[in-house]
Amino acid sequence: MIVLFLLGFVGLVIGVPTALWIRTWPDSLECWLPHVVGTENIARGQFRDAVVPRYRADGPPVPVRLAALGAWILGTMFIPGLLLGLSGLFVAGLGVVSIPGLILAWRLFSLGRPLLLGLPEAALKARGLARFARILNYVVLACCGLAGGLHLIERWGHGGHGSSGGFYALILLVVTYAGISLAHAALLDRAADAIDEQQSAGQAALAGVRIDLPMGAGEIPMSEGMSDEMSEEEKRARRG
Repeated sequence: MIVLFLLGFVGLVIGVPTALWIRTWPDSLECWLPHVVGTENIARGQFRDAVVPRYRADGPPVPVRLAALGAWILGTMFIPGLLLGLSGLFVAGLGVVSIPGLILAWRLFSLGRPLLLGLPEAALKARGLARFARILNYVVLACCGLAGGLHLIERWGHGGHGSSGGFYALILLVVTYAGISLAHAALLDRAADAIDEQQSAGQAALAGVRIDLPMGAGEIPMSEGMSDEMSEEEKRARRG
């Protein structure tokens, strides 16, 4: 029975995100603009040397990939969390406290594909879920610390008798999961920034603006012949 449970859990946590990744990844390659990976020097015959940016089209940036994959993995926790929550309803209604976590897991699961595709609305949703995750996990960590402290006080009051290994193992498990969730919240913020940069670059490309060049790099220097032929007003207008 335990083996079947572990197999099912691994299939849920690894199999489902992997299947979603394989399904979404080809589409994501077409949604992200090529990004600068370096520079190269070009020299064309009589023309002067120039240093130009070098691009590569390899899909979403690494923070976006990790955030999307993490959203799917943490999102699958909705199912075991729901089962634990339903079982907790029969224990003094304790399952009610799992509702915020279930909401977070469900919303994360639905965010994975929009993140990987770099959809504009994904940035706003990612920042909102990152904020929600931080608040929720800070509350969870505070409750864990309070529960651990109260348990220690109770043990000292009874002379330190009794085993507490299982209780503190559970506390450690919850704290570890909260830490993973907080790390993923940071990834969500970075992914949102990457999506915003992608949107800005796309709008600049449509407008014909080279945003990868420093200020003034796109100006064409005037030769002496051109300078002689141009009027003073034309020179001032060109410099302006």
